[in-house]
Amino acid sequence: MPNRIAKLEKYLDNKLPAAIDEAGLFAGSAGESPSRYSRSPGMWNAAFHEIGLDAAYCAFDVRPENLKGFIATVRELPGFMGGNVTVPHKLAIMELLDVVDPVARQIGAVNTYALHEDGGLAGYNTDADGLINSMLRTLPRKSRPFLEALTGVRSLLLGAGGAGRAAAFALAGNIGGAQLTLTNRSLARAQELADEVSQTYPNVAAVSHAEAVALLPSVDLVVNASTVGQSGLRHLGGGVTTCLEPFSSLAPANPEVLPEPPDEAAFYRQWFDASLPAIEANQAAAARALMACAPGTAFVDAVYSPDETVLLRQARLHGHPTLNGKGMLIMQAAESFVNRMTRRHLIAAGHDPDTLYDRVVETMEAAF
Repeated sequence: MPNRIAKLEKYLDNKLPAAIDEAGLFAGSAGESPSRYSRSPGMWNAAFHEIGLDAAYCAFDVRPENLKGFIATVRELPGFMGGNVTVPHKLAIMELLDVVDPVARQIGAVNTYALHEDGGLAGYNTDADGLINSMLRTLPRKSRPFLEALTGVRSLLLGAGGAGRAAAFALAGNIGGAQLTLTNRSLARAQELADEVSQTYPNVAAVSHAEAVALLPSVDLVVNASTVGQSGLRHLGGGVTTCLEPFSSLAPANPEVLPEPPDEAAFYRQWFDASLPAIEANQAAAARALMACAPGTAFVDAVYSPDETVLLRQARLHGHPTLNGKGMLIMQAAESFVNRMTRRHLIAAGHDPDTLYDRVVETMEAAF
């Protein structure tokens, strides 16, 4: 039996399931704390079971300072297929890989990496296709797609990190000549991304958060690709922690930052009491901004935990169509499963990956 768990847990904040040692193959999602919220293990393990592949998938809670050691370890472990990457590692992991796919290189972020037969690690980005497919394809148990088309849809993108970069290139390439406006907590970061996207697509501009809110009456689609609204704790380094769940990305989020506690429940009580004025100010400002939107403006949030972020809840209550990150997660995972991380292992097990996509999507959606 492989002794993978002991070697991996040196770099992790979470304990791993026994299946990681018991299965012939394994993979996982690496991020700050995916074990607290990620739906990926349930989805991937259901797909493995559905097609009879002897493999296991889990969450890896990897702090930034441990990422290099973690990657060096997994590439040497027998049966490792690859993994998915979530915040905050989508950019940092690129320098630890041997090859980065041109699309991921252009986007500047990796969310999937695969171990090739020669021992090299290759990085890809399936977030862009996942976002577009979640909006334009009819998802399982839905009667129609969220949007009929993106051509001509004037769009506002919130966030310029790893997910924001993928969303920016994806949206700019699908909205035709319509305007894509980017904003971010750091305007310089949004401007840098806008400049990069503009080298390929000319219809992109970056604005401040205040300017973005002023543009809301003329926007057809709002996409949040930031972590504002996501559940779980955010470890900021230096022994301090915060949380972004009770905030909307339509307004400035200024939560308190407190020392990491030994007891999570006690931390939340202390943090919530200290952050309540900021939470109230954020939600009130976001609600006022929302009231300026045209009735048909659609809202999409790449966040899938919680099921409904503050942004989406307020938008729904104001009568707008909303879509959370569930479809994006499923679509990008199916792409990774069929065409990237698992493809060579599927072929070795006698499967034709090109026939599995719809089956994998349906299985992952049912297990979400």
